[in-house]
Amino acid sequence: MANNVTIVTFHHIHPHPDRMTIPPELLEKVLQKMGKNHHFISYKDFIEFLFHNKRLPKKPLLLTFDDGYLDNYIYAFPILKKLKVPAVIFAITGMVETSDTCRDTMPPFKSHIDLDKNPDPAYFINTAEIEAMEKSGLVEIESHTVSHMTCRNLPYETVLKELEDSYRFITSHTRPKEVHGFCWPKGQFDETALKAIEVSPYAFAFSTTEGAYHRDDPLYTIRRIDCSAFDGNETKYLKRIQRKLAIYSTPILSKLYTEFREYRIQRKRKKRDD
Repeated sequence: MANNVTIVTFHHIHPHPDRMTIPPELLEKVLQKMGKNHHFISYKDFIEFLFHNKRLPKKPLLLTFDDGYLDNYIYAFPILKKLKVPAVIFAITGMVETSDTCRDTMPPFKSHIDLDKNPDPAYFINTAEIEAMEKSGLVEIESHTVSHMTCRNLPYETVLKELEDSYRFITSHTRPKEVHGFCWPKGQFDETALKAIEVSPYAFAFSTTEGAYHRDDPLYTIRRIDCSAFDGNETKYLKRIQRKLAIYSTPILSKLYTEFREYRIQRKRKKRDD
C-alpha cells in the first residue's frame, strides 16, 4: 500500500512558447511517459487516501493545474480525455464568468507575466466549461482564492474572507465533494494564513514547496512538483521531470531528499539573517 503520493502541477497548455507554458503535444508526451511507471489517481482517490486510508496503487500520481486558464479547457482537456487521465484545476474564482457556452478558440496570446499583472476573464475558464469538464468525470475544480492574492503579510480577516468567498463560489458551481481542498497562490502563506485556513471550510491545501506528500505530513502545506517551466528544450525538460519523479515516488529516497533540501534552505536563511 502506497504511503506517499507524488503531485505534479502545470499552469498553461498552449502552442505559443512562454516560460510557464507547455505545448499540447509535449503535455501528451509527458503524461504518456508518466503513465508508464506511475498510476494516475483521481482527486477523489486522493481525498479518500487522506481521510479514509484508501489503498492506492504503487507510485500514485495526482495531476493538478493552477489558476484555471481557458487553455486548460481548449488544449489540455482533450488530451486528458484521450489518455483518460484525471486531474484537478485550482481556479481563481474571481476570474470565472457565468456563461452557457463552452468556447473552442483562444483570444490573442498573452504571456503568463502579462496575465498575472493584468488578469482578464476572457483568458480563464467560465462556468459552462467547468460544468463540461466535471461532467466528464475526469476533472475536478477547486479554489485558488478569489483574487489570486498572495496570502502572506496580510491581516487574518483578509485571508479568511478570500478563503470563505472562494469556497462559496466553488460549492455553488461544482459537483458536491466530501471535503474541499485549496491551493495557495504562488505557494505563499505565513503563520497568519495558516491560522485562517485552519478555521476555514477547507480541509487541506497544496503548496509549491517541492516534494511529495507523505502520510501524516501537515495537511495545509502539501508539497508538489512543478512541471510548468519549459525553455524549449524538450529532451532536457523530459529528463528533468523523469528525474524528479524517480526521486519523489520512492518513499525513502523522497523523505531523505526532502529533508536534505529543507536543511539547505534553512542554512541559507540562517546565513542571510546572520
